[in-house]
Amino acid sequence: MPGNTVLPDHKGMLITRNLQEWACLFPLDLPFATVERLLGWQTQSEEMIGATEVRQLVRRHGEVIRQAEATEVEELLQREDLSGLKAELVPTRDVRRPAAWPEELTEVVEIALETENPDLPEGVKACDWERILTARREEGGDAAKLRRLGPEIKPGQIVAATDDVEVRRPERRGKLYIRTARIATQEGFRYLSGCGHDVLNQLCVLLLLCGGPNSWITLLGDGARWIRNFFAERLTTFVNKELVLDWYHLVKKCYDMTSMICDGRKAKAALMGPLISCLWRGQVDDALARLEAYRPECRNEQKLDALIAYLTARKPYLVNYKERRAQRIYIGSGHAEKACDLIVSRRQKHKGMHWSRETADGLAALKTLVLNGAWDLYWQKRKVLPFAVPV
Repeated sequence: MPGNTVLPDHKGMLITRNLQEWACLFPLDLPFATVERLLGWQTQSEEMIGATEVRQLVRRHGEVIRQAEATEVEELLQREDLSGLKAELVPTRDVRRPAAWPEELTEVVEIALETENPDLPEGVKACDWERILTARREEGGDAAKLRRLGPEIKPGQIVAATDDVEVRRPERRGKLYIRTARIATQEGFRYLSGCGHDVLNQLCVLLLLCGGPNSWITLLGDGARWIRNFFAERLTTFVNKELVLDWYHLVKKCYDMTSMICDGRKAKAALMGPLISCLWRGQVDDALARLEAYRPECRNEQKLDALIAYLTARKPYLVNYKERRAQRIYIGSGHAEKACDLIVSRRQKHKGMHWSRETADGLAALKTLVLNGAWDLYWQKRKVLPFAVPV
């Protein structure tokens, strides 16, 4: 501790609150050994604090945050009436949406839109063009505005995306799964993280606080069993709800499985084209029929049965992606993928890394604190960002 020599005799080491904050902030992006050197330079004492002590501080404060979150969530779940409370969210900011085509094509698109039956301009994707035409018919607008179309949250809608990310443990072939989520409304958003059912309890509470059982819930995910179970078992009180299987994961699963089903690239392309076309339009029965018809030609019937079982189990969550994209409705869980990247992957998924549960979860808790804009609240006022505040 800075100034440690002027203190009276004491057992152990005393660490100031400021040094603890540095020791918890730097490891969010840097290795513990690097943090040890940086803190040594900052305090002008190379033996000020070791990497082991930094880990212990990350674990200790992560545990404090998790305990405070769990206590509040349990209290809120036990309450019969939440009408006097609302969710504590990070206010929404205007974002710059990615362009649907290069800016130099705007004039070409504008000319095409002025024709009675416009054709697809070269350089613009067919799925984007369909969305552009739909928006032009409903809202109008010039091409410069149309090139920034994207999904938007509707009034009264709550969009939640959740996923998990795997990190290595020290044990041989040991694995640890950290779950993340992002919930968003027109008013704001919030990131969640944790292990096991912690994230699901937090998510359930926030859904109730954001709009209650009468709001419209859109849950986005990769179709994992735990996400489907959460939707079926924990959201029974919500009248208007939907679970949408992320389009990217659906295509990736089909691509990987058909590689083992088909005999060669040409055979795979011949099956994948019609299969993806059916799924894009939400025609799941037609997709299953095509897979069954392919059975005489497949080289691995077990993988074919596995793909059929995969689509059958998730059939209620396979929507008309083509129509939803044209209407600018969410079809992907990009928010959850980004949450996994920001909270866990960037720090904990590098080659050769392995983590204890306490350290991995502690880093995730502290990073979530940063993303929710509550770092100063915790370190200056010693409060954990609440889930609920009075209306």
